[in-house]
Parts: sequence; C-alpha cells; structure tokens
Amino acid sequence: MNSNRRLRGGAPEARSGGKVPPGHTTARDAFSVATGIAGVPPMAARVVIKPPVFAVVSAIVATAGGLAAGAPLAAALAGIAVLCGAWALLAPAFVPARDLRANHAELETLRRDHDLQAGVFEVSAELVGCVDETDARLRFAAALRRWWACAAVDLLVWHQGAWRSLGGDAHGVPPLLESPVQLPDEAAGDLVLDLSPAVAGQAALVLRGACAQPSLDGHDRDGQRRVAEVLRAQLALSLRRVILYGEMQALARTDPLTGAHRRWYGDRRLRELVDRGDVVAVAMVDIDRFKDVNDRHGHAAGDRVLAAVGRALGQHLRGPDLVCRFGGEEFLLLLPDTGPDGAQQVAERLRTAVSALHFEREAQAVARVTVSIGIAACHQDETADALVWRADQALLRAKRDGRDRVVLADHPDDGAPLRTLARSAKTGGTTSIMRRISTADPR
Repeated sequence: MNSNRRLRGGAPEARSGGKVPPGHTTARDAFSVATGIAGVPPMAARVVIKPPVFAVVSAIVATAGGLAAGAPLAAALAGIAVLCGAWALLAPAFVPARDLRANHAELETLRRDHDLQAGVFEVSAELVGCVDETDARLRFAAALRRWWACAAVDLLVWHQGAWRSLGGDAHGVPPLLESPVQLPDEAAGDLVLDLSPAVAGQAALVLRGACAQPSLDGHDRDGQRRVAEVLRAQLALSLRRVILYGEMQALARTDPLTGAHRRWYGDRRLRELVDRGDVVAVAMVDIDRFKDVNDRHGHAAGDRVLAAVGRALGQHLRGPDLVCRFGGEEFLLLLPDTGPDGAQQVAERLRTAVSALHFEREAQAVARVTVSIGIAACHQDETADALVWRADQALLRAKRDGRDRVVLADHPDDGAPLRTLARSAKTGGTTSIMRRISTADPR
C-alpha cells in the first residue's frame, strides 16, 4: 500500500506534487536534526510540519534520543529547546489583564475620535451653504443638535459698542466670554461658544437650556469640552463666511459716497412691496441747483453736499424706510405702511433737515442747499414703475413751482383708488387682510 495513503500527514506533500510548501519542513528533516545529536536513525515517513510545531517536535525527539543514547548533555539542551518552543507557542495566551484593558480603552478612544470626526464632517456639509445672517443661528443650532439639544439659541456679535443678535431678537442676557467654551453649570443651563475669532470684535453662540444628547454618553466633562472646542472651530469658520458675505452684500448695495442704497436695491425692494400688495408711498428727492454748486465751488464741494444730504435723509427716516441714490443728485425714498398724508409729513421733515445744513469751502460759505420732493402713494393694482413715474412728475411740478417744496401726486378729488389695505398673496389669487393703514397717517 502506498505510504501516502497509510500516513495522513503525507497528503499535503502528495497534493503539491511531492514538494514541501515554503516555510515548512518534514519529519525526516526533524529527525535528521535529532539523529545528528543522539545518533537515532532517521524515519522514512515524511510529515509536513509548520515551523513553530517543528521546533518543539525536534526538541522532544532530540531529548528522547539523547536519553536513549546515554547523552545527558544533549538531552538537557534539547529539553531547554522544548521549553523555549512551548513558551513561544503559549505566551500569547498569558497577556496581562491590564494590557487588555489598556487596549480596550485605546480602541474606545479611537472610536470616539472617529465619531467626532464624522460628526464634524457632517456639520461642515450642513453649513457649507450658510451665508445669510437671517438663518445662521438656526442652522448653527441644527448643526449642534447631534450633541446638544436646546430650548433657544442666540448668535450674538459685538457691533458698534453693543451686542447685535443675528436672525432675530435675543432670548437672554449676553454672556461674559471668559473662556472659549463654557459648559452648562447645571442641568438645562447655557452652553456658550466663543466665536470671536470669526469677527473683528466679539461673537458668541449661546444655547439656552442646553441638554446633552445620547451621543455624549460616556464622555466626562473634559470629553464634552473637547467635543465643544472642535465644533467651535468649525462654527467660527462658518460665522466668518456669513460676516464676509454680509459685508460683500453691503458693499454691493451701498453707494460709497452718500451711504444710501444703490438704485438696483431700491428698485428690487419697491417691487417686492408693490407685488406683495403692501401699502407703500415713494418720494423723489432732488437737490436744487446742484450744478451751480459744482460750477462755483468745484466737484469736491459737490461731493460733500451729496454726502451730507444722503446722511440727513437717512437719519430722519424710521427703521423700515429706505433711501437709495436714484442717479446724480436724485434720491428715491421708500415709505412702507404710509399713506399720502403721512408721506407728506415725512417729506416736509426731510426738506427742513436738508435746508438746515451748512457748508463751507476755504472759509467761503456755500449757498444754502435745498431739495424739492415729489411724493406718490401706491394705487390699487399699480406697478412699481408707474408709482415711481407719478412721484417723478410731482417732483417736476415742485421744480416748476419754485423749488424747495413738497408736491403730492395724490389728491382726494382725483378719485384714484388708493391702497388702504396691506395684503398677502395666497395660492389661487385670493388675499387676506393683514392691517389697515389710514390715509391720514400720523407719521
């Protein structure tokens, strides 16, 4: 009978065509080592053995051979080899428990770091399109919702000596920025992130009534602070993008000489008001005899006059009103929620404020600056262009009548249907009444 059939250990060699796989040896080689020490004749069988097992088997055979041949020194050496091989095979099973605990703690730290980095990546993806101040604080709160829930959120920026709340009114007292991260001192306290690196002054994100989410389970206070500091850096970058975008918008819509809005912005805002069906009046303002100022005192003096008039108009308007430079020495005023009589009162106040301005150039007084104003209140179903045209016609009448005056385009005897209801367009063309504006606006 074939020896490979009698000895199962020979099967791998038979399957490999009589060749021993690399890194393995055979029983014959093992016993050759043993016979070299103890003089035991080699066995004819060939059994493939892996290297660690080979070392132990060889040492055992050598020990037995040495004892049988009466060679105690060889047997002792082989016994030592047996112990070394056994230790090499069994040592991994005797890893100290403290090493296992250390490995487990390290793996847990790596898992938390991985989760944090994945969360930061998600936050970056959520905030990449956040450029508008109006929704920045809500987007920031949504980005942090994975780690902290909150009852309200404030995004505060120190601006011109006072805190300014982005995206709406603040829900609490501004915080004292004593450290980059201020964790809640108690349950449902405030979480404060100092975002000052994003602005020229100070900025803070305040989560009112912050509560840790399950994703922070297992994090002690230092661990929570580390998470907050990583997120703070990402939110500061996003706030910087929001601030820069706002500054770019302001540069794009603001006339650098007068400080008034540019004409395109005024046109867009007026169309929004008119198309929405709001009550609105407009005023066209023109500086009287402005060409004479340039001719007599130079264009530098003319620029100073333009800048002063623009500031005076802006300072005597309420918050919702808007002044824009329409072209040259002309300005367009938008007066939301204002009827004809209220618009006339505002125009008279502006005319008086401009006539009180005083200018000098090299100790030479510039002639008194005055303005002519034409005003018009929006009719029902009137377009923005038609409204501005009527105000411009009223301005021309003011010029013809002697300047330095206000002319109203709308009169009670005209019979034109003025807008007295501000309405919001609904689906299907229906409207709902929002508020009533009296034509005798007391403004």
